[in-house]
Amino acid sequence: MQTTLLGLAIAFIIALIAALVGPYYVDWNQFRPQFEAEASRIIGSPVRVAGALDARLLPTPTLRLKSVAIGAQNDPSKVRVEKLDVEFSLASLMRGEWRASELSLQGLDLDFGLDRQGRIDWPASRGYFDFGSLAIDRLNLAGRAVLHYGASGGQLTLDDLKFSGDVRALAGALRGEGSARIAGAYVPFRVSSGEAPDGKGARVRLTLDPGDWPVSADLDGHLTFDTRSPRFDGALTLARTSGTPWRITGRIKADPGVAAFEQVEAAYGPDDVALKLSGSGDLRLGAQPLLHMALSARQLDADRMVLKGQPEGTTVHLIPGLRALLASVPLPPFPMQVDLSADQIALGGRPVKDFTAAFHGEEHEWAIDGIALRTPGASQLTVRGTLNRQNDTTRFAGPVVLESGDPAALMSWLQGRSDIAFRSRKPLRVNGTATLSADDFSLTGMKGDFDGGALQGNVTVSDARFDATLKSESLDLDATTELARALSGQRTNWPGEAHVSLDVARGILAGQEVRPVALEFSYGPKTVSIDRLKLGGAGGVAVEGSGTFDRSAATGKFAFDATAASLSRFGEVIAPFAPAIAARLKAVKVTKGSARARFAVDVSKAANNPGRSTARAVLDLDGSGIKGSATLTAAPVITAAGLDLDTLAKSEMTLEAKFTSEQGQALLVLAGVDGILTAGDGPARLESSVHGTWRGATQFKAKVTGSGLDADAQGSGDIWTAEPKAAIALVVRKANLAPLFGTSEPLPVSMTSRLAVAGDKLTFEDLDSTVNGSRIRGKLAVTRGDVTGVDGEIGMDTIDLSSLAGLALGTAGHAATEPLRPGWVQTWRGRVAFQSLRGNLRGGSELRPVSGVFRGDGQSFVLDGLKAGIGGGELTATVEGRQTADGLAVSARAQLEGVDGAALKYRGLAMPEGRVALKLTLLSRGRSLAALSGSLSGSGVVSLQGAKIAGLGPQAFDAAIRAGDLDQVANDRKVKALVDPVLAQGALQVASADIPFDIRDGRLRVGATTLDGKDARAVVSGGYDIAADQLNVRAALSSNATGTEGVRPEIQVFLHGTPDAFDRDVDITSLSSWLMLRAIDRETRRLDRLQGGAQPSALPAPPANPKPPQSDALPPSDVRIPSGDPRKRAPAAKPPAATATIPPRPDATAPALRAPPLPPPIDIRPAPGMLHQKPHPPAASPPRASF
Repeated sequence: MQTTLLGLAIAFIIALIAALVGPYYVDWNQFRPQFEAEASRIIGSPVRVAGALDARLLPTPTLRLKSVAIGAQNDPSKVRVEKLDVEFSLASLMRGEWRASELSLQGLDLDFGLDRQGRIDWPASRGYFDFGSLAIDRLNLAGRAVLHYGASGGQLTLDDLKFSGDVRALAGALRGEGSARIAGAYVPFRVSSGEAPDGKGARVRLTLDPGDWPVSADLDGHLTFDTRSPRFDGALTLARTSGTPWRITGRIKADPGVAAFEQVEAAYGPDDVALKLSGSGDLRLGAQPLLHMALSARQLDADRMVLKGQPEGTTVHLIPGLRALLASVPLPPFPMQVDLSADQIALGGRPVKDFTAAFHGEEHEWAIDGIALRTPGASQLTVRGTLNRQNDTTRFAGPVVLESGDPAALMSWLQGRSDIAFRSRKPLRVNGTATLSADDFSLTGMKGDFDGGALQGNVTVSDARFDATLKSESLDLDATTELARALSGQRTNWPGEAHVSLDVARGILAGQEVRPVALEFSYGPKTVSIDRLKLGGAGGVAVEGSGTFDRSAATGKFAFDATAASLSRFGEVIAPFAPAIAARLKAVKVTKGSARARFAVDVSKAANNPGRSTARAVLDLDGSGIKGSATLTAAPVITAAGLDLDTLAKSEMTLEAKFTSEQGQALLVLAGVDGILTAGDGPARLESSVHGTWRGATQFKAKVTGSGLDADAQGSGDIWTAEPKAAIALVVRKANLAPLFGTSEPLPVSMTSRLAVAGDKLTFEDLDSTVNGSRIRGKLAVTRGDVTGVDGEIGMDTIDLSSLAGLALGTAGHAATEPLRPGWVQTWRGRVAFQSLRGNLRGGSELRPVSGVFRGDGQSFVLDGLKAGIGGGELTATVEGRQTADGLAVSARAQLEGVDGAALKYRGLAMPEGRVALKLTLLSRGRSLAALSGSLSGSGVVSLQGAKIAGLGPQAFDAAIRAGDLDQVANDRKVKALVDPVLAQGALQVASADIPFDIRDGRLRVGATTLDGKDARAVVSGGYDIAADQLNVRAALSSNATGTEGVRPEIQVFLHGTPDAFDRDVDITSLSSWLMLRAIDRETRRLDRLQGGAQPSALPAPPANPKPPQSDALPPSDVRIPSGDPRKRAPAAKPPAATATIPPRPDATAPALRAPPLPPPIDIRPAPGMLHQKPHPPAASPPRASF
């Protein structure tokens, strides 16, 4: 047994050794025919092995073949492999399974594809081997593959193909990755497949990663075969992550004839700001393949995508962006057609509407069937043409049609500008053949029509040169100038060379006809020349000029001559080019005589210094009463590039100017200071000089003299920069600043000051001036701008507050019905504190001293903290003005404390003696002084302490009673003649009183107010109409010492008229009636005594005068006078005479005799219609505080 086992072991060992060593001693090539025949039978296709064969059993079953070919010699699909290595799993083979641990194919050459019917062009397998039972743990292959498409005859070649993966079955699961070169570009890929869930076909996913192509692709779907014809249904994703990312996704259904794309979504840009479109398409396969895509969107926000990551405030520049986009457009690799549309695109801060584009591409060229869009400026753009690449440059060529209703707005949008300094709303139509590339743009055969004018020619623009040749029979040069400004925008990097030629037979310049217009100029690195310049006929203006400048030698001459009917005509011509200078020329009102101007520039080499040039520019002006010249001389250094502007700006120069004018005001207008100063009738002269460098420090001086004008200034500083700085000694001996304050009244001024200029800020240090007779000192800082800024502190001798109010409100020097000028409400902002030794109020009151602060914010002004001494008391006030939709709104609050009444005056009126206090609030609104006066409203109260009201003397009652007792008042005339002087000379003493008043609709009203005096009481009422300047005051004076409580004598005093000259009327009707009643009572008592000494019965009390109404006094016409003197009435009939005998004395028991009763009381009323004749108004008299 032991011997048997030992024998078996030895035999097994020998078998193993034979299995290991045997194949090395076996020549497998002798079995080549058998191997080829068996392999062909198994695979079902001819197999040829031209190289060596090798096989191993142990340690692992291995098969190596070289130069293997599968397929017949004439088969369109075949496989060739230079080296095939397969390593089988020994354990799997022992179990009867085909499992390769590793299969390597080196030098693979695969030809594979579809025939003309779209079927896989591979012979039908007649082998019996079940490839589904084959598993490959690791598959490695390297070589090339050619995919044929029989319907079109085209092919796709995969060079340098490499793959590594595993295969569960050739018809089933596959997973791996590799790479290939397609058209020379390296493309990595990943592929996986598996059996479909329904058992039909396979689930396939192919991913192409970015390599030399920056595009990735992902194809995922279901692959089936119908009679060897493939069908695919799945999803396709194309994307680029480098540069500007984009992504295209969609559903795809493909067969050998056509591929349909559904639910296509395209996104251009980063995901959060991408431009997203959607649509569908199809790919037609066959002899004439064509890809067609149609994409659309409702709204696209291109600004949001372009400006992502940019600093805030960055604008989109469309023209550079268009050039960059043109250079980056990929050319079509095969025929395709693309249709794009969008309802609205946000681009450049404005909407682009109704965008449509249709392209069709052949190989390496796009044909633009049509691009149409509506752009800002009411513009419509239509483009057709071709887009191709030549010498690595993408170029567009084709017809372009542009129609614009607002060309300026269109060009501002294209250039990324929001400002439109020269707006042209005249329609524009341009068409021609355009050529556009990343470097240049040209428009040939151009025809432009705008505002009835036509322009023809050619235009070429590149980074290095600009050329334009234009002609027109009739052209609006104003509109052309505005369009040119819009086209140029704010561009500073113009080409280094240019040539422009313009010929216009009939033009419109500044609204006038010009015949002809000829302009030809050019510039380059060496020369600048104006070959022709000719204008004629615009309002009598004729301009001719020419010149050449050699930039390398720094020599040249230019000369321009112009004649016109007046200076204003010059302004009309140059208005489109220099509006500021034109405005000054057109503002000169002197029009007599013609005007001539000559401007000449001469640059030559300096005789004594070869390194420098001598430059001289002279402007001579003679016309419209103004004569003079300005001469600029400089000696710039000649650089290697000749004479340039930077060199000239750093050279020393001298500018001298002398101008005279027959009328001084014309010279001020020309200098641009007519809004500050005004000159009297007569000549004026202006002389100035500047010495220094154009962009450096300069010394300057100027002097102007004329009628009512004498001033000079000298100083130093940098005055040519955008923010000039200078220190100036200013002396004004005579000037009239009425225009500065907006008044027609003369405002004579003289002053000295140290003026510091820093940009728009002017600081007046050590200001010492006399304005309208008042000396002013202090410091002021003025900042120029749309709203002038003023800050400072000033002190003065006298301030006229009423004139100051007129300046602030904008009413100074203008009629009451004229609209208000801006005044100080909208013209300045800042703070000015002032102090004055003396202040004058309208009406004659005087303040000593006065101080306050003016504040403004550009929309309102406030006079705050006004304090002043007056009559031993104090005045405080605040005034505010603000512009509203209904006009200027003004409010004020004022308060007086402890003021002597005699110091409070208003024209012919004055407050009574005593101490006066006042509280007042005012409000008004309007667009003119009359409206402000008519809408004035407010309220207040006047408080009197220890007042003596002259003209209301209570002694008048005593005088009247004494005269009545002596029968010296036979009638009212005598009563008035007696009472009036006493009344006027006396005064009513009032210990204290409060008099409220209100103001409504420009009328001041005082209700009936009682003033209780020592011996009398006065009821005062009335008002003052401010707009009509009419006074109406009534005072009813009644005695406290005479009469009873219900019946007291009364005198009424009326004041009416203007405050300067008012009338005073005294009504003694009530007093006369009371005196009559007193006389009747006295006479009745006397009669009673005569009738027997019997005690008269008490007289009935006469009717009491009604208390004064609580409203305005009744006019004198409503007071009725008795029809006759009661004292002259006929006596009543006497009773029958008694007997002469004396009646017996009655006894004590008899009833006492009683006097007969008196007749009924007499109702004494003023006679109707009795009026006091109004005296003639007296001449204006000094203020009087009396009635």
